[in-house]
Amino acid sequence: MAMLLGTTMPGASVRAPTPHAPMVGTAPVTSISATNTPLPTPQFRRYGTSDGLPSTHVYAVAQSPDGAIWFGTKGGIARFDGVQFQVFRHAKNDPGSLFDNGIDALLVDHQGRLWAGGLNAGLNRYVAATGTFLHWGHDPADPHSLVSDRVWAIAQTADGSLWVGTSAGLDRMSPDGKDFEHIVNPLLGDKPGDFGPVGALYVDAKGRLWIGSDHGTFVREADGSMHEVLEAGSKRHVVPWRIEGTGDEVRIAAVDGLMILGKDGYAHPFGAPTIPATNVMSSVRDAAGRLWVGTQKGLFVQTTAGGPVTPVSNHPVLYGNLPGTWVWQIMTDREGGVWMALFDGGVAYLAPGWNSFSRFTHVPDDPSSLRDAMATTMARGRDGRHVWVGERRGRVDRLDPATGQVEQVISGLGGDVVGMTEDGRHRLWVAVQGGLYVCAVSSWRCTKVDIGSAGAKRPLEVEPGPDGQMYARTFGHGVFRIDPDSLKVTRMPMDQPSDKVLWGSQMTEHGGVFWYASDGGMMRLNATNSRFEMVSGGPVGQSVDAFSFDAHGLWMANDNGLTHYHYQGDGIALDRTVDSAQGWPPISVVDLRVDAHGRVWIFGHDGLWCFDPASGKFRALGLQDGLTNGEFTRGYALMPSGYIYAPTLGGVVAFDPDRVQDHPGKPHLAITQVSINAGKNWTAVPIRNGVLHMGWGEHRLMVQTRAFSYLDPPSTLYCFKLVGFDNGWVDTGNRGERTFIGLSAGDYTLEVHAFVNGHWTSLATPLRIHVQSPPWLRWWAWLVYAVLIVLLAWAILLAWRRRMASRQQIMLAEQRRSLAEQASAAKSQFLATLSHEIRTPMTGVMGMAELLLATPLNAVQHSYAETMQRSGDLLLKLLNDALDLARIESGRLQLEPAPFDPCALVQEIGRLQTGHARAKGLEFDVEIETDLPPRAMGDVFRIRQILLNLANNALKFTEHGRVVLGVGCYGEELVFSVCDTGPGIPEDVQAHLFEPFEQGESPQRRVGTGLGLSICRELALLLDGRIGLESRMGEGSIFRLHLPLHEVSTPAPRALPVPRRGDGTTRQILLVEDDAIVAAVVRGLLERLGHGVRHAVNGLEAMAELAQEPCDLVLMDLDLPGLDGFQVARLIRQNEAPGEHVPIIAVTARTGGDDEARSRAAGMDDFLRKPLTGAQLAEVLAEWA
Repeated sequence: MAMLLGTTMPGASVRAPTPHAPMVGTAPVTSISATNTPLPTPQFRRYGTSDGLPSTHVYAVAQSPDGAIWFGTKGGIARFDGVQFQVFRHAKNDPGSLFDNGIDALLVDHQGRLWAGGLNAGLNRYVAATGTFLHWGHDPADPHSLVSDRVWAIAQTADGSLWVGTSAGLDRMSPDGKDFEHIVNPLLGDKPGDFGPVGALYVDAKGRLWIGSDHGTFVREADGSMHEVLEAGSKRHVVPWRIEGTGDEVRIAAVDGLMILGKDGYAHPFGAPTIPATNVMSSVRDAAGRLWVGTQKGLFVQTTAGGPVTPVSNHPVLYGNLPGTWVWQIMTDREGGVWMALFDGGVAYLAPGWNSFSRFTHVPDDPSSLRDAMATTMARGRDGRHVWVGERRGRVDRLDPATGQVEQVISGLGGDVVGMTEDGRHRLWVAVQGGLYVCAVSSWRCTKVDIGSAGAKRPLEVEPGPDGQMYARTFGHGVFRIDPDSLKVTRMPMDQPSDKVLWGSQMTEHGGVFWYASDGGMMRLNATNSRFEMVSGGPVGQSVDAFSFDAHGLWMANDNGLTHYHYQGDGIALDRTVDSAQGWPPISVVDLRVDAHGRVWIFGHDGLWCFDPASGKFRALGLQDGLTNGEFTRGYALMPSGYIYAPTLGGVVAFDPDRVQDHPGKPHLAITQVSINAGKNWTAVPIRNGVLHMGWGEHRLMVQTRAFSYLDPPSTLYCFKLVGFDNGWVDTGNRGERTFIGLSAGDYTLEVHAFVNGHWTSLATPLRIHVQSPPWLRWWAWLVYAVLIVLLAWAILLAWRRRMASRQQIMLAEQRRSLAEQASAAKSQFLATLSHEIRTPMTGVMGMAELLLATPLNAVQHSYAETMQRSGDLLLKLLNDALDLARIESGRLQLEPAPFDPCALVQEIGRLQTGHARAKGLEFDVEIETDLPPRAMGDVFRIRQILLNLANNALKFTEHGRVVLGVGCYGEELVFSVCDTGPGIPEDVQAHLFEPFEQGESPQRRVGTGLGLSICRELALLLDGRIGLESRMGEGSIFRLHLPLHEVSTPAPRALPVPRRGDGTTRQILLVEDDAIVAAVVRGLLERLGHGVRHAVNGLEAMAELAQEPCDLVLMDLDLPGLDGFQVARLIRQNEAPGEHVPIIAVTARTGGDDEARSRAAGMDDFLRKPLTGAQLAEVLAEWA
């Protein structure tokens, strides 16, 4: 029998009423079998918990305007978009969730909003923008609240009023949605509670509200009046489960059957006794007018108006069968698909084209069904009604498609049946693996044909030829002819360009010609029926897996595609090729059939396709068309009615190519979810007015779209294009979602196309996306930037101007410094030159004065000579002070630190100043602390110079009293002090006393230059020390020199060389001097000391003198004409014999800081500066001569 629909039950020939007339009786029904139409076998698509459904107990189903299907279940609400389920459940402490999970009533109102009610769920409304629910429930303290939380039905009338059927009566929600009006049924009583439980609500085409309660079925007119609908005949109350309708037809699914409202206003029973007297839960008419009835005990269908009602066979374990028995609600969607909500099996779906195919297979425990779930081959019965079904293990069944009845006729032929045909003598030829049989249909006696005698093995197909003979195609051995009477087997000769022609694929007689396809090409039986020959113009050496004829020629197919040949003379000619470039899908072809419209039906191991030569398009057929199994085997049966019966691994499928419906038009394409990821998690966001606003930090966007078609969701293809981001369309396959990463600020437009059911569809309104600019890129930020740029430009301009001014200042300062350095250098050079030029004549003046004092003079003359000598000393001191100050200012004064004895230094200065003090009538004392270190490190010459200046100043400005020179050690400092009892220094003078050329007011103010203290301060700073002053008017002054104490360990006593003092021996001295006056002075001073002097005016003369006679000492002027003193000294040293060494004393008027070091480097032994005194010469002669 048929897989899903049972045969019409006895007495079930009940004509259904038309929508305009009640069913008042039954009439005979024309036999279905007379039409040779196969029995409808709906193949259901199932959805359960494994697919995402929250529960298999499903009570309600509805479709929202966007195309989504909603299910009310025991476990909450599920929204299905064809790909996945989105589940909404009750969540504790979440007021936006469902009040309770058990949902048995759903309504989509006029505004497209979803309402839900349940056993304890109250009334809920889904808010799509937030994905949450609003809730209305019963409040005992509020008489205007919902009368009960048990909501069983919801409806909305044309005026927008929402009606709620509960376990305690009927309520109507107020327009503002805050209160509920409890409706009174005057036919039952004057109280709302008299209505009783209301479990069914329906609004008919006239706007009337139908109300089903435990007390009957009532109709409420627009004016509020009510009347009851009773059952026809018995006038009994009708207690409904559900009230539904189509147009003017109103159907009442009652507790004891289905009733349809007649024109007489009564409810007439429908479908009895086929539909048992049980709870009828729901009914619906599909787009083709078929009436589906769901009951507690199964599903029933009336396929044609007035036709019989047929039960849908319930075998939930079989694929494609209804997954349960208790059908709670049925609904048709906008595509024409039928949805069943089952209490015991989840959800079942039938595509609108489900009736295009019928399926027959083995049903467990049903002896009237096929014996095998797999059909290996097919053959048409000669009576035009039955089909032969080959099965495994050598079995053959005869099927009546119109009734689904199966007759098991042949068994045990020893192998799987691979080919069959019924000849004109009503004999069935059966090819099995390894054998060939011929069976009499009348007796089912089978005779085995001895094909092995002719060398034939493994027959695959047997067909009658135009000559009345039978022909068998074998596996790799070619074609054999069989005499139908004697069963003699003969090998057929054939053209054999290659052995491939022995591997045949199909044989068919058409137009009196017997055609044969093989791996080696296309052949046909010649006119004498004696040989198979290659078809002229046909393929040679190319495989032909299947072929079929049209009005102009024939189509051939192999794995590479289709080719079409038209008749041309005695042969054929290729005129069209359809390969992968033209859309040829990857098909392993087993059979081919051209229908009456020229369309090519391609049977494959992996599916069924239809090619339309006119449009050049392919269409794949599947479950959306009622085809549950597309794994075909070879050998279809074409019936006179046009139906094709084909074997598959899932049984037999039957279809009429002319009745295969095209898929519906374009479904609705919508954006179902938009999510944004600004961190780690994705967050769903609402879309308002078609615009999505994204924050500046939200750079990851995921958009999910769905084409709401349920025919074949996996075959839907999507393309996305984000204008402003994509350069072209981006194909995402059957994934209706896309993720965008790195969206920069700006405006975008998202366009989506979907290819659904052979049609392209697009978003009704593209999604506009605005990505907010980051704060630093917004208009006010740019304004700030502009202001900042202006300010920056202004600042740069100011900085540039300042820089230019600074550069000018630096250049000016550099120029000034350069000029100052030049001036300082010029001053130093001038002073050096002046010193040099002054020292030379001063030598003459001071020397002559000294010589004059050594002669007999009277008192006046002696006084004059001493005055001249003191004036020379003062002039020399002024000159030395000026030179020291110039060196300090130019930074060329170099210190020569060396160990010295502080005590001896102070005593020395005391001895030198004692005579001067006595001359003024002053006391000069020296005070030395006991803790004074014996040795210290420092430039003793400069320290002596400072102390002499301080002592001289003290003696100069002190008229009475005493001057004390002291030294002591205080901490880490060596402190020298000069204390006097002079007049003191005013405070205003003390502040700038150490400045150059500054002197205090006193009678001695005009004595000296005022450079002494300034030089003392500069020298103290160079020595890393300082000078301090304490002074009070009338009490005197104290100058203190603070120097860092650097102690030096006292060396062990050593024998010092004893200077050779004058012993009265005359020494021979060579004086090398170019100035005659200086030479005369020095000669006079030396001769006064008793020495002999030889004079040379230049270096060459000096060398000549030494060559003539050696001397005891050389006084060498450094500034000589020709060879200077340095060069002469080097020549003298070079000419000395080993062991010889004549002392050379440098004498110069130079004031350079490195003159003494240069002279010693040239080989000189000592250094004297002009002017010279007799004492200086005596001391140096005593040391070196």
